[in-house]
Amino acid sequence: MTALVAGCVAAIVGVAAMIVVYQSHPGIRLEMDRRLPPGVTGFYPLERQGTTSFAWSGGLARLAFPHVDRRAAWRCRADLINWRPPAAGPAKIQVHSDGAPLVEQLVTAPRATLEFVIPPNPAASAIELNIAVSPVFQPGPNDTRELGLAFDAIGCEPEPGSRPRPAALTLVRGASAAAIVGVVTGLAGLPVAAAVGASAFVAVAQAWSLGTGGAAYSLSAPPVFALACLFGLFCLLPEIVAAVILRRPLSLAARLAIAVSACAFYVKLAFLLHPDKDVVDAVFQAHRFDWVLAGRFFFTQLSTSATPFPYAIGLYLFAAPWSFLTADHVTLLRVVVCGAEAFAGALLYPVITRAWNDRATGVVAVLLFHLLPLPYTVIGNANLTNAFGQSAALVTMAAAVSWAFERRGLAALAGLTAIATLAFLSHVGTLACLLPTLLILVALFRFAGGAASRRPAMYVLAGTVLALVLAVALYYVHFGSVYRPHLEQARAALAETLGAQAGQAAPVDGQMPRAGQTPWAGRPAPPLTLGVAGALGQTRASLGWPIILLGLAGGWNLVRRRGTDRLALGIGAWLTAWLMFLGWSSMRAVEPRYVQDAWEFIGRVELAMSPAAAILAARGATAGWRSGTVLRVIAVALVAAAAWIAGRSLGAWIR
Repeated sequence: MTALVAGCVAAIVGVAAMIVVYQSHPGIRLEMDRRLPPGVTGFYPLERQGTTSFAWSGGLARLAFPHVDRRAAWRCRADLINWRPPAAGPAKIQVHSDGAPLVEQLVTAPRATLEFVIPPNPAASAIELNIAVSPVFQPGPNDTRELGLAFDAIGCEPEPGSRPRPAALTLVRGASAAAIVGVVTGLAGLPVAAAVGASAFVAVAQAWSLGTGGAAYSLSAPPVFALACLFGLFCLLPEIVAAVILRRPLSLAARLAIAVSACAFYVKLAFLLHPDKDVVDAVFQAHRFDWVLAGRFFFTQLSTSATPFPYAIGLYLFAAPWSFLTADHVTLLRVVVCGAEAFAGALLYPVITRAWNDRATGVVAVLLFHLLPLPYTVIGNANLTNAFGQSAALVTMAAAVSWAFERRGLAALAGLTAIATLAFLSHVGTLACLLPTLLILVALFRFAGGAASRRPAMYVLAGTVLALVLAVALYYVHFGSVYRPHLEQARAALAETLGAQAGQAAPVDGQMPRAGQTPWAGRPAPPLTLGVAGALGQTRASLGWPIILLGLAGGWNLVRRRGTDRLALGIGAWLTAWLMFLGWSSMRAVEPRYVQDAWEFIGRVELAMSPAAAILAARGATAGWRSGTVLRVIAVALVAAAAWIAGRSLGAWIR
């Protein structure tokens, strides 16, 4: 009964939300920084010059957008870049729709705008445009393409004042997917209120994706039915495992935590696989994945400063067994990364309940984990290896602070070693952040955790060392030529520093520095220190001010309790490593070409400690909820503000 009610409510809410969203954003827009939809032909592969993305047309380009309300006229605009050589002459562009000419224009300026109106046609249910460009030209003897004009963007909007309706098939698609989500939440054992609330939230969020841009005119992107099946697997598989293997049902709170993470997984992919989502580096990731599938395992990547570094392949190895499912490796990698993140986030619940026996805090921690702003930036920019590495790092820390090493110690050690090795092999930033965090955790276990933590300290240390040895032996040892210049530079800097100190103590040949001149006069001083204010500003942007405030409250609550359980020590390890890296990064001087690298490193450090922020914020939120009306209202308001910030970050993917 719960499944039926939740499914019906989700379908109704989904239809209503899609109509509202579509009527507020009914436009069609092709941006040339993302993959073109299937109905668009006649353009060559997308290119980029500086910050400008474009696509060259051939002599004839066709645009077909099905499922369009044609009762009113549509006003269209094409932004053109005229990079034709003088020998090619000016281009004449003609646009036809429904067999009738709409506009004809001669393009002579470096940039031009082509505007035209598609007349109403209630009998039609699609927009079809033919764009002819003549004459075409060939760029050169080594490039035999027949080019017309470079297009920066093409967009169409319904006549102002009209209220177009989304197509019936589009509404059916959205309603059906939302209904599946509702049925699954009911079958997962949630009570009626929770199942209806979760499925209604997904229906509204999904409508935000399905009712805008290219998704409103497509029945395949994003692939919501496939995502709904994955959602069902995510929600129901843990319940099946608990019943069959563990022989005990999951608690209601555990089911809710799983459903929260599953909803986040579904919604993120509904936006990430939207046809208007900029691919950014996703194609690059797919190409590297293809290299690994072809047997090429060792390669480097240039940082922003053009400094090469080993490009770890843990994500690609993990995704390789699933490559037979689809040839669309961009989508596959995105699904794997979001699935790994959702799984790692759901693990916060058992970690918290085992340490603190606080189910409410566990559920809220899972929720706040998915409301952190920084992961949206990392995944949205398609830094998929970093995102996957962070998920593996979180699983590693969850094992380190919660596994019982007293029983089956060797099996636990092997598991911890395997997970940590995967994390180390997933991204160099993960290796740089997770390794010191684990070592700090070992020290805290040994010297602050009491007798109960000494055995786990030994096992975590052994697992960390073994994982590091395996990661180096299997992968990082193959990049000696990459490390050599850095080692030589460090050796030269050390020698220079020691020489400068010796020269300051005993000037050579009796030549003393002139008045006002330092011993380093004549050497270019590093021009920039990132500064504490800048680092803290990036922390606020990475975590969001509501979660920071809740985290401070949760930290104060934890300090007052004076707990030294393994989870509290794990949070201490996360925060200690964060403070060390943040202080070092913000205070050291950085040359101009390394500034962007420095900021990106701080971002990776923020990502590495973000689970601690989610846990502390959850503790602060539940403590506020239990502390009276005023603090309860403040806690709810801060969680709502965090959800608003996350929603804006999510919407930025397709705006």
